[in-house]
Amino acid sequence: MNKRAREIFYDFDGKLVGTKLMQRYVCQTLSVMPEKTIKFVTKNCWFVSSMDDAWGFVFKGNDLKNQYLIFLSEDLFCQHAFQIHYSIAHEIGHVMLGHRNSVFVKQTKAEIKKQEKEADAFAKESSR
Repeated sequence: MNKRAREIFYDFDGKLVGTKLMQRYVCQTLSVMPEKTIKFVTKNCWFVSSMDDAWGFVFKGNDLKNQYLIFLSEDLFCQHAFQIHYSIAHEIGHVMLGHRNSVFVKQTKAEIKKQEKEADAFAKESSR
């Protein structure tokens, strides 16, 4: 992990819950984003994936109060590095763009499609 990525890791203050591989990819992906985005995400987002040393874990409601939870599938980390970075940036895009979660809020297909296009554009811009 490069110096900036290590700094980002410490800025998360324990909110990267998962394998070291996941932690490294999240920090590397963020390290090329604007400082404003890095500060917002490290303060307001939790990233969760499976863990090497635990079968499960528990969050208390207050742990996530007014925070975003981004879940990253274990299968994602079997993909090429570009796809991993892109997918993480895409999810960060949903947060930064203020998108609603279609799991809990009824949305039209057109609204979901628009949000996905916007998150893709954010990821493409972040991947340059």
